[in-house]
Amino acid sequence: MERTMKPDRQVFTSFDKCSMYRTGEVVYDVNSKAKTAYLVKKGMVKLFSVGAKGTKQIIRMVREGEIVGYYSQFTNEPEVTGCECMVNSVLCELSEYNLQEAFKTDSNLAFTMLQKACLEMKETCISIMNMSQKTVRARAANILVQQLELFEVEEGNDFPVRISRTDMASWIGTSKESVSRSLNDFMREGLIEMNKETIKVTNLRGLKRVCVIS
Repeated sequence: MERTMKPDRQVFTSFDKCSMYRTGEVVYDVNSKAKTAYLVKKGMVKLFSVGAKGTKQIIRMVREGEIVGYYSQFTNEPEVTGCECMVNSVLCELSEYNLQEAFKTDSNLAFTMLQKACLEMKETCISIMNMSQKTVRARAANILVQQLELFEVEEGNDFPVRISRTDMASWIGTSKESVSRSLNDFMREGLIEMNKETIKVTNLRGLKRVCVIS
């Protein structure tokens, strides 16, 4: 999976305010009319949608330097996703005016944001295909590979952010128990090491093979 393009945070020199959000705190909810976009200055957030039964489905995870909540500003429609902090995070608000000024200041920014939107569309399409055609085992392996790329972690190192089994299950559209079984299988096969707090990928090539053949 290609990494999401990140706008240069130096372009955004004027924020309405920057605020601290706690782990689990919702920044904005699904169907809200966001008045500002947000730059993730520090930490990590997850974007989610909500199904008919009220179940959250994680769409993707967003790290430092990326912008969220701009759908309403560009479309004048309610947000199609919600945003929740995975760890204690600092988010800076970007008003519609400041966002437009940023585009005027840096002619490359609009192109970068277009690339970002295209990559997000690609990731969403791949995610839908994976959930409909791949086994739980393959989807669980794929999410671990994605996390390596998202966190820019080398093989053999711990993930810097703890992803709960519940979040992993929500991300790949399965149960927490199915995720736990897959992770235990990977550990027995020597693909990962894990305890209650951390996961470490020890055989990336083998894990990628599971993504393809399972």
